[in-house]
Amino acid sequence: MATICLLGGVEEVGGNKILISGRDGSIFIDFGLNLKKKREYDVGHGLERINRILRNYLLIGILPEIRGIYRKDIAGYEELLKSSREINVDGCIISHGHLDHYGSVVFLKPEISIATSRSMKALIEHSIETSGRTGIDREVFIYKDRRYEELKKIGEAGESLEEVERPIIIFEEYKKIKDIPVDVTPMPIDHSVPATFGLYIEVDKTSIAYTSDIRLHGTVSRYTRLFIEKVENVDYLLIEGTRIQDSTIKSEEEVKNETISESLKKKGKLISVVISSLDIDRLKTMIDAARECNRVPVLSPRLFHLIKTLKDVESRVNLPRLEDVRVYFEKRSIIHDGYFLGSRYYRGWLKELYENLESRDILIKAEEISKNQEEYLFIFSGLQYISELVELNPIPGSLIIESTSEPHDEEQEIEWEKVENWIRLLRLDRRWIHASGHANREDLIEIIKQIKPKTVIPIHTENPREFKKLLEKEGGIKVEILREGEEVNINLR
Repeated sequence: MATICLLGGVEEVGGNKILISGRDGSIFIDFGLNLKKKREYDVGHGLERINRILRNYLLIGILPEIRGIYRKDIAGYEELLKSSREINVDGCIISHGHLDHYGSVVFLKPEISIATSRSMKALIEHSIETSGRTGIDREVFIYKDRRYEELKKIGEAGESLEEVERPIIIFEEYKKIKDIPVDVTPMPIDHSVPATFGLYIEVDKTSIAYTSDIRLHGTVSRYTRLFIEKVENVDYLLIEGTRIQDSTIKSEEEVKNETISESLKKKGKLISVVISSLDIDRLKTMIDAARECNRVPVLSPRLFHLIKTLKDVESRVNLPRLEDVRVYFEKRSIIHDGYFLGSRYYRGWLKELYENLESRDILIKAEEISKNQEEYLFIFSGLQYISELVELNPIPGSLIIESTSEPHDEEQEIEWEKVENWIRLLRLDRRWIHASGHANREDLIEIIKQIKPKTVIPIHTENPREFKKLLEKEGGIKVEILREGEEVNINLR
């Protein structure tokens, strides 16, 4: 009997967790972190909480109450699960590199395989390395037994408890994923992070398409249209609905043109742009805009590291040209005017990056930007980076462009009010210029009508019933609103 069970992403945006089961076994499609619930309860991952973090996540509903799927090194949660069902899961397929789709993988037991593409794995590893995540938050592709350090002190630690790599399956687009009990074919789609995949799933003669996060208005919308073509007439369509109540739409070309228009009004002043940390399309857009305004694009080190990471794995992602790009040299040390790389305040990845770039004419210090503000367009990610602008001493009336939307990672979770305080303190002019990573209402309905599924199951939306209202007018398409944790037999429907 084939079943679908939504364990996250139900009447909420993010935290997708989908359990697909068939006669040969079960898999997870995404195992994301619910960032909204995490913020609401302010549950941290500090070392003092490691003995109760998994229990707390179960208690407040960030993690589903299921036996047999969680790591055993963190005690204290067993009582909560004693009456829960037990499931043997063979693998977890990650659709793309946003935390709300993979962030809870760290709590899965190390025997469960993690399936990802080569580029997606590189993106996630880049995020882990450069974001400051610590402890268990880092253990997406590795597993470090939390009992080891304490058992070692009393002479009871064995080699099996040391850090090990989780079993990883690297999949390729349009090819069935190997070594899992369900037939799953990943297909690239358009979203605000590269290496995003929709999935075509066949389980016990039932076909399912999963859109992941999807759009039709991005720079690689051809991927989305090919996905639509290949999954036509599926039995079930699991479709995201982040913007099911929003009709607005803006293209990357419009973002570029607006950025150019606003920047040209600020002659003699600094232009700064904040973007999402993995949005390669937006980074390319802003680099191109800088060039058309005769400004030198300056990248934060984290954004440059992102491009370097993808180049190092020979990713097929279309990356921006960097021949005239400069990389911002952050002040971190106490001595040598803040630029002493021997300081412990330069983290490992950052120190290595700067040491590799020192011999090239690419690093640029705050003092140089400050003296010639009209020459540069400064691009960075992470809202907390706004305070770095203090070093640049922007001329009053300089422009900051916010080109990012809903939080996908911990860097973006800082309250917007604090960012606005910095903007007012620095006397900056502010513009919001953004194209969403998600399809709007009209495009979502178009996707559904072109795929022509027998049944639509909304996910990743606060308004699943809006699909029912809209599609009832179209006629012929059934919409099924699933409850969280409800196991649905899909062979009989």
